[in-house]
Amino acid sequence: MWPELLRQSKEAGLNTVETYVFWNLHEQERGVFDFSDRLDLFHFCELAEQYGLHVILRIGPYICAETNYGGLPAWLREVPNIAIRTYNQPFMREMERWVRFLVDYIRPLLASHGGPIILAQLENEYENVASRYGAEGQRYLRWVSELGQALNLGVPLVMCVGATEGAIETMNGFYAHPMLEQHILNHPDQPGIWTEAWPGWYDTYGYPHHIRTPQDVAYGVARFIAAGGTGVNYYMWHGGTNFGREAMYLQTTSYDFNAPLNEFGQPTTKSQHLAGLHRVLHDYAGLLLEQERPQPQALGEQQWAYSYANDTHSLTFLCNDGPLPINCLLGEEKIELPAHAVLLVGDGTILYNTAEVDATHTLQRTHQPLEQAIKRIDWYAEPLPEHWPVELRSATTAPQPVEQLSLTHDRTDYCWYSTTFSTSDAEEGTLSLIGFADVAHIFVDGQFIATSPTPLIENRGSFEGSAFTQSFHLSLSAGQHEITILSCAVGLIKGDWMIDANMVEERKGLWGHARWNSTVLEGNWSMQPGLVGEQAALFAAGAALVPWQQESDEAINQALRWWRLSFNRSEATGPLTVDLNGMQKGMAWLNGHCIGRYWLTPATEEQADWQKNIIFTQDTGSPTQRYYHLPQTWLQEENTLLLFEELVAIPPQ
Repeated sequence: MWPELLRQSKEAGLNTVETYVFWNLHEQERGVFDFSDRLDLFHFCELAEQYGLHVILRIGPYICAETNYGGLPAWLREVPNIAIRTYNQPFMREMERWVRFLVDYIRPLLASHGGPIILAQLENEYENVASRYGAEGQRYLRWVSELGQALNLGVPLVMCVGATEGAIETMNGFYAHPMLEQHILNHPDQPGIWTEAWPGWYDTYGYPHHIRTPQDVAYGVARFIAAGGTGVNYYMWHGGTNFGREAMYLQTTSYDFNAPLNEFGQPTTKSQHLAGLHRVLHDYAGLLLEQERPQPQALGEQQWAYSYANDTHSLTFLCNDGPLPINCLLGEEKIELPAHAVLLVGDGTILYNTAEVDATHTLQRTHQPLEQAIKRIDWYAEPLPEHWPVELRSATTAPQPVEQLSLTHDRTDYCWYSTTFSTSDAEEGTLSLIGFADVAHIFVDGQFIATSPTPLIENRGSFEGSAFTQSFHLSLSAGQHEITILSCAVGLIKGDWMIDANMVEERKGLWGHARWNSTVLEGNWSMQPGLVGEQAALFAAGAALVPWQQESDEAINQALRWWRLSFNRSEATGPLTVDLNGMQKGMAWLNGHCIGRYWLTPATEEQADWQKNIIFTQDTGSPTQRYYHLPQTWLQEENTLLLFEELVAIPPQ
């Protein structure tokens, strides 16, 4: 997809693209590096150069980005005595080893060597955690800057929202013009660069889809340039898809972000509208670069004019920061300024209005179903741990539950917990898991009984808090019962604030205790990582090793089913998705490639207060994500879609 994405970006008026570097993907095992296929960073930068685009490389290695563990490899947790993103020698040794390796890899691509990379970023948004680490955090940040200087990049170093000497500090937000004055006071020798202009927002399971209007995005960008901003990067311009298990905790597989280029790389109304703004800025780039930052001319209480002019040309930004339209005078001409908008007036002519979307730029996209596309459906039952083949068992037994990541090392979402206990009488009661994350499916005596209530909370606070306790109402007969819990991780956190602790403390599964009513279950626990279907690679060659069965009511009405769907490649043009309405929660593979987690939990929560009147929500009550991307390059003439369904569901027809 890269050539077409880059072509469209250039066509829409971008002159630079920015990408993060995903340490968590490039070094999934310590010392084993992967830059193949869609991880071919060198090729991506070369392609950008071919399309006439510069590159800003955000090395991190902490990148946040709604990616698993904020872009850090999960194996860091197992480094002795490590604390992440503070002055900690074990962390700094690993970080420096990786960063030096990466810089040697990309050095020919640096502008100082004739390549396309014009800026590099180390660390990211340190201000979010600075108060937690105090003086040690600032000492770490200075070390990062010194490392950057020692790398001899030959291009400027930037740090986004939280920087130290030796790096250009850049800005984040929905709007950056309110930050510009303070930035110039703090850094009079630095340009005003807005490395994250948010054109939308990401989605998390259980919450509505987020959108932001094209007009408001254009207003934010034009307003920033008017006030003297010198560089804007859209985060995201194109977000794409979180394939595999690459999304952070709760993040949807789609990373559409309501970005100008949608998840499938298609242009949108937003990209078309912004392209018009970019054209004007390019046409007047010389004027904008040659002139000093202008002083604003007041046109009203919340209205301003910024004028850039030389002997032959002028560009004036008429800015209305207020919520209502207003009439103002430009010279002797009366002009109506729309609410919350910027007019760009070039040489006396209105060239662009951020509030007005040209009818020819409006794009509508819908999903068109392919009738009778699925040719065959069959299934295989994932067994409970006691029925696993002996050769696949690797259970750990202990008097207390063992935290999941210490067993799975984040190589799977799944871990089984089993124990037994007795009740003297038939009774109704509450099974409570105290110290648990993320989703629990409860089986009693081999029967699926309950699952975690939704929605889960993105920022859960302390491990001792209520967000890490889950309760299930059960009816039990008298006698001994086996309680089996399938613990399902839904991605690792992206930052400390999500658990109110250093990232190394991230936990999954059951690490506390389980209680039946007020009685702690004290019997031995058995813990078994993963699934039989994962270990047997049912999504690949292992599919030939198990007895698949034809669809039946028995399969539909039971949890823990592997569904195998066969379909031929469509002759239809455009992106292909699978509609998973009717499924509940699990993982999906296309021809052996994991396309990500799916979860059809309904969107029931409202948006955060700080986003109101900027970000709007859609489809409350519907699944957060219903359609899942099937990339064209992973399709064959005959295709297999494999779904592991954790709960009771009806597969696509």
